Order: sequence, then C-alpha cells, then structure tokens
Amino acid sequence: MAPAPAFTVRDIVRASHGDLVGGDLAVPVTGVSIDSRTLGVGQAFFAIRGHRIDGHAFLAGAAERGASCLVVHTLPDDVPAHVPLVMVDDTTKALGRLAASYRARFTIPVVAVTGSNGKTTTKEMIAAVLGARWRTHRPQASFNNQWGLPLTLLDLTAEHQALVVEIGTNQPGEIAALAAVARPTVAVVTSVAPVHTEFFGSVDGVREEKADLVRAVGAGGHVVLNADDARVAGMRRDTSATVLTFGRAREADVRLVDEIREDAGGLGFTFEARGVRQAARLAFAGRHNVANALAAATVGIALGFSPDEIARGLATARPVAGRCVWRTVGGARILDDTYNANPVSVAAALDTVGAHRGSSRLVIVLGDMLELGPESDEAHRDVGRFIAALAPAEFVGVGRHAELMVEAARAAGLAAVTHARTVEDAVAHLLKRAVPGDLVLVKG
Repeated sequence: MAPAPAFTVRDIVRASHGDLVGGDLAVPVTGVSIDSRTLGVGQAFFAIRGHRIDGHAFLAGAAERGASCLVVHTLPDDVPAHVPLVMVDDTTKALGRLAASYRARFTIPVVAVTGSNGKTTTKEMIAAVLGARWRTHRPQASFNNQWGLPLTLLDLTAEHQALVVEIGTNQPGEIAALAAVARPTVAVVTSVAPVHTEFFGSVDGVREEKADLVRAVGAGGHVVLNADDARVAGMRRDTSATVLTFGRAREADVRLVDEIREDAGGLGFTFEARGVRQAARLAFAGRHNVANALAAATVGIALGFSPDEIARGLATARPVAGRCVWRTVGGARILDDTYNANPVSVAAALDTVGAHRGSSRLVIVLGDMLELGPESDEAHRDVGRFIAALAPAEFVGVGRHAELMVEAARAAGLAAVTHARTVEDAVAHLLKRAVPGDLVLVKG
C-alpha cells in the first residue's frame, strides 16, 4: 500500500517561501529526501549543496526514481519534464522551514538532547523509556544537524505519540536555529566539556551554546539538567520551564543512591525519584553510561512515568555502534568506541577498559581529538601521560595530533608506544603483535 500523502507541493511552496517554476501545486508529497539514491516514489527531493556534493547534479536521477517535486536554489539547464520544480533561496534553509511548519501540526512531547558527551546514547535511552508506554519516534543515527533534524521531524506520522531528537553543534548559533525548528517541550543537557572549543573559544563558550536549547523551552515545558556539572546545573537560570536534575548530588531530583555494579552483561544501579528507590539494569559498558540513564529516567519522571516503567524501558535500550560496544575478534576482546574522541570521552573509555582489565594484556589504540583549538596540544599530551600511568602492554596513537600523545607517553616512561599515520598502518602493526586474550580499546 502506498504511503499516505503528508502534504502537497503547495505546502512546500508556502512553508519554504519558494516559487513554483513549473508543475502542479496540488501534487501529493509522501515525504522528503536529500539523497537521490534512496529517494522513494512520491517524495520531494531537496537538492542540498553540501560540503562535497551538490544535489543539483542529481535532479534527473531523482525524477527517474519518482520524485513528486524537485526543490532547488539554482535553476538547472535541463529541467526534468513532468516534475514540479520549486525555486527557493537556499535549499537547506527551505528544508528547515518545511520541517518547522510540519512540526507545528503535532502536539506530542518532543524531547531534545544536547551536551558535549552522551547525546546519542541518552537519546536512545530516552526513546526506550518512553517506548514502554508510547509509540516513540527517534532517528536511527545521530541526525543532529541542519539536515538530519528536519528529516527526522518530517518522518513523524499521526501514529507517533512522542519524539526524541538530539541537537549537535560545532558553530555558534546552531543550537538556537535547530531548536527553533524542533520546538522541544523537554530539553536535556547531559554535560559541558572542552569539545569544539576551536569554534567556541572556551568551555564557557560551549556552555552558552548548549544553554540555547534550554532557552528554547517555554514555561509549560521541562528542562532536565545534570546536577553534577556546575555549568549545566547553572542553566536553571536560563529558563522559566520546570527544571528537574539528575546525578549523584544529594539535591538531584533523580539520584544515584548506591554503587554502580558492572559485569559482563552490563551495568546495575539504583536510582531514587520522588522518594521511591528503583533498581535498574543496562545492557551497556562503561559506568559513565549510568549518568545517561539517569538523564533518561528524569525525562520519564517529567512526563509522568513511574520508576518501575522507567526501569523496564531502560532494560530494553541497546548501545549504538561505535559507542562503547564490546566485540570479540580473533580471541581478543575489543571495546569499540570509535565514533569520536574528546578528553572527557577518552577518560571514560580508559576507565571502562581499566575496570575490565583483570590479568589481560591491555592494548590501547587512540586517534586524534579534533576541534580543541589552542588547548589541543596540551590535551593530547595529558592523555599520553594518563595512558603511561595505566601501563598498557601496547599503545598506538593514530593520526597527526596523536603523535603528541605518543611522545608524552614515551617521556613518562611507557616503552611499548607506536605512532601510526593511518588506520591501515595501525592495523598492520597490531596484527603482528596481537595475541589471543588481549583487551583492546579502539577510540576516536
């Protein structure tokens, strides 16, 4: 059965502030795509000019695949016949305008997550908690930028009862712009750390950018803040919404009340919310993920879920590929945390492998930490010194900046250190030296 029309070409023209160059305004549109390779019949194709590829080069392919209309900001020389053509000032901005207009049709809870670390994992945990009661939509990947967030909103249907999104940034003003599109009813801030400081100037600059999500929530909404992070906790001054906090702090609304238990199956912990203590399990590695679970639990409390419902939801959450996932390859146990690297996430990953080390030979493979600005060199040296203190059997730094880690680790007395310029060089080195039973961290 064909998907029901979400809107018409007329709706796109109105919402995007565009002009119909050719075709029929009444043509139904079943969805939106920015990739001509995966576009479905009846979807509108937005020709996005990205960092490497210009979607205007693929208009003919989109038309052949059954696009209901083509949205462009440059008129093509050869206009595909029989497909409505909409001209806009900027296709990325037009995509955001359409998503904002479509979002206004829904009165469901919209939870938006930001933070220097833990956004995607927290988003997955929140979706699992809300999914215990509601049909909850969330993007399968990060989808946290000016293209991914609008596409996520445009995938909403009348069946959905809640939406969870993440909002990322590496430039000032991005969160405010994306929040204006998503119009969250619940905002979650996981942490503020020295990430993307190349663009924000300082950690306080990062804090100001993250606080824009909090400012986007109206008085009738909720803001969920990390009580253990002073910069985040202080964001309660940036909102008139109801604020709930999570963490180890005694004043937190959702509080960790005992020691975290970590085993091969994941994590166990107990949280307290509104006077009720609740045991919970997570199928995740890394004690730092309990903070993400507490954030998810706090969203549940804000939206009227019981602690028992929250625990049942958390038990169904699963880690995302490349984010602290255990794998077994060739007799070695590997912690795959390859998605990204910054000083805080590296420390968390090192803590995780340290907790599982036992008598295993520890091998650490780290890539560059990017976008750290003037603090970059010293941050890499700090990591190198920290690794030397762990005394792994082998440390391989991969990339230009990682050479500073290697030099610092060697200067601190670690002998088995290697610098690899490429991932391929690192793999070739490790294949010659790995032995069954190794415990390996691959990060960044």
